[in-house]
Amino acid sequence: MVAVLDQTLGFRAASAEGTPPRHETLMTTIDWSFRLLSQKEATLFGLLSVFSDAFDAEDAVFVAAAAELTPIDVVTGLGSLVTKSLVSAQARGASLRYRLLDSTRRYAAERRQADPVCGQALRRHAERVLALFERSEAEWNWREPADWTQRYLGRIADLRAALSWAVGEEGDPALGIRLTVAAITLWSETSILSEAQARLQDALALAKTVACDDLSKTKLACALGWSLFYARKMSNENEVAWLDAIAFARRADSIEYQQRALVGFAFYLLQIGEVARAITYLEEATALADRDRDLTATSEADRALAWARAFAGELSKSRPVLDRLAATYSLAEGRSRKDANEVYRFITVRFNLPFVAWMQGQADYAARLARDAVEAADRSGHWVSQSNALGLAALPVALETGNLDALESFTMRLRRNLERERISRWVPVERYFSACLRDQRGDPRAVDDIRAAIDELVECRFLMRIGSYLAVLARAYLRQGRIAEARDTITRAIGHQERQGERWCRSELQRVDAAVLFHAGEPLRAEQQLLRALTEARAIGAMTFQLRIANDLAARWIATDRRPKAIRLLASIYDEFTEGFETPDLVAASRLLQRAADGERLQPLSPAGAGARSRRIAGLPPHSPSALYASRNS
Repeated sequence: MVAVLDQTLGFRAASAEGTPPRHETLMTTIDWSFRLLSQKEATLFGLLSVFSDAFDAEDAVFVAAAAELTPIDVVTGLGSLVTKSLVSAQARGASLRYRLLDSTRRYAAERRQADPVCGQALRRHAERVLALFERSEAEWNWREPADWTQRYLGRIADLRAALSWAVGEEGDPALGIRLTVAAITLWSETSILSEAQARLQDALALAKTVACDDLSKTKLACALGWSLFYARKMSNENEVAWLDAIAFARRADSIEYQQRALVGFAFYLLQIGEVARAITYLEEATALADRDRDLTATSEADRALAWARAFAGELSKSRPVLDRLAATYSLAEGRSRKDANEVYRFITVRFNLPFVAWMQGQADYAARLARDAVEAADRSGHWVSQSNALGLAALPVALETGNLDALESFTMRLRRNLERERISRWVPVERYFSACLRDQRGDPRAVDDIRAAIDELVECRFLMRIGSYLAVLARAYLRQGRIAEARDTITRAIGHQERQGERWCRSELQRVDAAVLFHAGEPLRAEQQLLRALTEARAIGAMTFQLRIANDLAARWIATDRRPKAIRLLASIYDEFTEGFETPDLVAASRLLQRAADGERLQPLSPAGAGARSRRIAGLPPHSPSALYASRNS
């Protein structure tokens, strides 16, 4: 009955005017039980009010030292308090966990505040929480992840209370800083981002005004940088945090944290569209590996540099590194921390590799990698990692390969993740891909939602890939005959691409620009732009973009009675593909080659080798590689 009343009634002193009779009865019952306690039991009861949630005897012993109570006083006192129903006890394994109901805790807190003997209780509580969470950092390396999370997430209410006291007027700023540093692992592991950001900002500000070691300041600044990374807008505060982290790490002479800070700052720079600057910092981070190759941060630096180089159009430098990392990490089946770290790295390299593989003509492989990352993150229960896998890999690949069922499934997953933890950076991304899905399914109103999502991304400074997003919008405008808007949009896209140094999509933007020129009645300029785009796609090794450009050129040449030229170009590129034959780009290429064959009796194409396919389309024997150029249609 006490428990039920406690959940429904707020606490007021029993003598307060207007107290409901039932509540007055409850308070009277607690007060009656309290008056039966010995002095030591009463003191212990008041001290226990500092705990916001369940605690064990060891916790109580530590706090009770504030009133000079001995361990024996505590153990016997707990037994008495349980007998008198002032404290509840529940077995957890071989030990007991104790708890005060909310109304009982508030009554006990009033008694504690009135007792001078208990004056140091809140400090002892904060020190106990600090010891627990400093231990959690060490245990993170060896304790099973699920057990670790359950053990320490259950102490978060006490962590919050201890932090609030420590940074308050009567608290201890240095203790608050140490508490915040010790809590970073829990916030990161459980993706409690908004709370972490506020606590980290307060602690870092304090650390700059009181005595604090450089390594602690580095940890705070790094954690703040990552928490701000998921905020709604990439602000200058984010850059300040990362530059602080780099400076603190250098002063602390910590190679590991120098790498972490440099990599974190580079990811931020990639998000705001500063690719060249990101590469500079990442080259510094990877150079540090010469001093300690075994650091975890080294593989992250390698991955980040490969990712940045992919954006810069250096696919030949990026792909081998990403392939090596993808082969290094597997889906470990164990439940140890080492296994969990292995899974995490398995997932993160698949944020980056799929898009590179897709550009290089491996659509099926790219889709499989992206799905593997999403599913692995789902099994691990790490929603931030899954959102990253969805936004960076699964959604872009599904859209670009025309897999609308996958696009729908992945947008729904991202939406569910945002309901669990509103990671602001992914909100406009989810809106963008949802609108693209509607556009692909024929909703004429979706184009305006695509534009609104892109505008929000720009306003939030999430500029990575913004040129390619604008190219999608320009193509949507063209399908609706809105040529002037398409021209303005692709001009804007090219401007972003050039300023940001994202060479990877230059040829695709040139291709869309050519489509705008065709629609505007400038076929000669359009063809010249397509030829420039083809040269660019070849220069970076982007097979998928080469195919798209060849499709557009072939369509133009077939329409203007230049079929042999169309066959030579399109078949030579088509023959390079070994997978992805159900994607719209390859389906379009096969149909164009059929048209170019001009009347040949063709059987429906099977997913067999691409080289044989193009030769059959041209009506030539599959063993004759040069016969393609001697077609009777030439």
